[in-house]
Amino acid sequence: MKNNKVNTEGKRKSSFKKLNLKVIQPAKIWLSKNIFKRTAIIIKKTFQDIYSLKKIIITLIVIAIFPIIFVILPAPVDFGLISPNHAATIIAFALIFPAFFWTLGLIYTIVIGTSGAPLIAEEVKSGTMLLLVSKYIAVYLYGMLLSLVSIFVIGWIGVFLKSGNIDQFISLIPFLTALFIFSLFILFLFTSITMAFSSIFKKARSASILIIFIAIISYVAFFLIRTLTGPFYATFQLYHFDLGYHLGNVFIFFVETLNAVPPSISWQTWFALITGVYSNESTIDPDQNINLGGLEKTNYYLPVFSLLIWILIAALLLLFGILSLKKREISV
Repeated sequence: MKNNKVNTEGKRKSSFKKLNLKVIQPAKIWLSKNIFKRTAIIIKKTFQDIYSLKKIIITLIVIAIFPIIFVILPAPVDFGLISPNHAATIIAFALIFPAFFWTLGLIYTIVIGTSGAPLIAEEVKSGTMLLLVSKYIAVYLYGMLLSLVSIFVIGWIGVFLKSGNIDQFISLIPFLTALFIFSLFILFLFTSITMAFSSIFKKARSASILIIFIAIISYVAFFLIRTLTGPFYATFQLYHFDLGYHLGNVFIFFVETLNAVPPSISWQTWFALITGVYSNESTIDPDQNINLGGLEKTNYYLPVFSLLIWILIAALLLLFGILSLKKREISV
């Protein structure tokens, strides 16, 4: 009896092994090759649909104009006489707020949302998962390219207007890198919001309008709410719902982690006003009563908590969009 069981089990394993080698594995290889090939084709086609030289140039001009206005303001130093690190710090001081608020903020989120919503909404309607995921990737890649080019172009323009010294541009790279890493976070958040809204609303216009609304609420409306409510903002813990505060908190986290810009009231005042990350009180050494430079943080949230919370929210929104489409596929 034992020999029969062993033989039977051996035959089963042998049959499964043959099936695996002759059918399952070849099928997996064929399927993966075709899926990746089709995905690459769709991404390329979608990228071409989004991309046009005229559109890119106009978008870059709009994205860059506000930071350039800040950087062309006269500085009280001669850039030909100071060190590259000193020059890079001054340029970073000029760029840090407009880069957060405009280049990677209000304009960037609106461009990503309005570019992605029509493309994603098309596939949500048709119920094709492969096309949807491919177009999501294409929108993300487009956003990466846009942020990378705009950040480093703005950095070079800033250096060019001040001195044209390549060493000063090299010293500015840690700051530009912090901006780019932050742009990836913003991109993930707002492409996920786009995916979720596109799965809810039948019209792409509705999703685009809501994304624009969220951008305005985050970067403008809560600034007004924070200003008008005064101490009640903290008393009633409105910061829990203030996306602008959390985005500012994450931005400062990346800047501090890369040691990209030293603390200074000159740029922190803008963040205190617009995001609420800083208070209007200077950092004082309690033992020696010395001003340590910069403003004190409000510390409503630890920066890493703001980062993790909104990564989680973005992941859940992305999952929601995918599952919504999956249900439509099943129902069809």
